Amino acid sequence: MNNDLKNLSICKYIQYQEQQKKEVFISTNILIFVIKGTKVLHLNDEKIVVNPNEVIFLRSGYYVMSEILDEYFESILFMYDDTILLDFIQKYDLNFENIFSFDYKYFKIKKTSIFEIFQASVLSYLVENSSNKDYLIKLKLEEVFFNMLESDSKEYFKIFLSSIYNEYSFKIKIEKEFNINENILLFAKKLNMTDLAFRKKFKTIFGTTPKKWQIEKRFEKAKLLLETTNYNVTEVCYKSGFENISWFIQTFKKRYNITPKQIKNNKN
Repeated sequence: MNNDLKNLSICKYIQYQEQQKKEVFISTNILIFVIKGTKVLHLNDEKIVVNPNEVIFLRSGYYVMSEILDEYFESILFMYDDTILLDFIQKYDLNFENIFSFDYKYFKIKKTSIFEIFQASVLSYLVENSSNKDYLIKLKLEEVFFNMLESDSKEYFKIFLSSIYNEYSFKIKIEKEFNINENILLFAKKLNMTDLAFRKKFKTIFGTTPKKWQIEKRFEKAKLLLETTNYNVTEVCYKSGFENISWFIQTFKKRYNITPKQIKNNKN
């Protein structure tokens, strides 16, 4: 059974016969809870044996040789990309700035009673239909992340989260400290970067230019203010960082196919 979310999927995997060595490319981070049987992974020159009393974390971006030694094998797989971990770091304001970074390809976690309870609860979500299943599965993954931070392997997980934080720290800092009324290019000075270097890195990470991103955020705020406050259109324009009221109204209509005044009238 499979349950797909944005950047996250979970499935129960069952194999009814032994599996010979098979090369697999790990394209996304994987967390494997072995329920029954034994899984063997060959990573470079290392042989990794995973039993039902263990959980294994595999980092994306590597080839492994996988084999199953038993006639029956059962496991739960969480597959998620780095943005899920970044969201976790940001959501709970975790700080890993001063932790030594090292490129771990995997680490194992001893399956304590807490992980056993977690495993059983996840299995129940996989067989039940719920309109909120997507949100519940993501919360369950966050739960296991917190448990990993309390486990015997917590230092490995902290180091991995630190590498994610450092890789995306540019994005985190901008989203956390962005001021709607300031020119976003002021961040270049804060980050000790030239304007050119800042623009280039910004486009690589956000997929758009700083100016376009800032305008998008300003329109998002303007729409929210129109829908939820009693400010008039002119006040919303200025509070959202715009200076030209005519341009604001015209561009807003092109973007949302409705005028700011119409939103205010609909609200009233």
